[in-house]
Amino acid sequence: MALLALLMTGCAGMDSDLSRPRTPLENLGQTAAVDVLKAPPWPDNTSNRVILVTPVEADADFGAQADARFDDAMTRRLLSARNGPQILSVAQAAAQPETPDNQWRLSSHLQSPLGAIVLSDRKLYPYRLTLTLKRGDSDDIWWQKEIDGALDALGLPLSQAAMTPAP
Repeated sequence: MALLALLMTGCAGMDSDLSRPRTPLENLGQTAAVDVLKAPPWPDNTSNRVILVTPVEADADFGAQADARFDDAMTRRLLSARNGPQILSVAQAAAQPETPDNQWRLSSHLQSPLGAIVLSDRKLYPYRLTLTLKRGDSDDIWWQKEIDGALDALGLPLSQAAMTPAP
């Protein structure tokens, strides 16, 4: 009985967010994390690697909570990698003198180059996500990837006024 009670208590304390569908920004954050983990030809041992993740710089077109949703999803996916690197979320990852070579600064910039595209039944926000890795204390770009696509306004944390299609 005690084991059953403990199990039920543990289930009741689980995060209810697990059942809600992910937003397009969360999906984009997870995609970005997978690209960072697999795409660059990492020159060092994975377990010795430290990735300093800076907050995404997101254009206002994506809404006030865009950065938080993207950052959270990307960081969670990076942390969940089996035998992955150590992940540190930092407010500013500027180059520091004598930063070890096993530290990588990951920055991301989410741009809306065209603004909203209004269709008859919805708004789309084309985007360009630029991921950049810099090694140690260098300001040289070691790896960079651009991901282009479009997000539906209904999946973005925009204000109700911004979601209303234009006439």
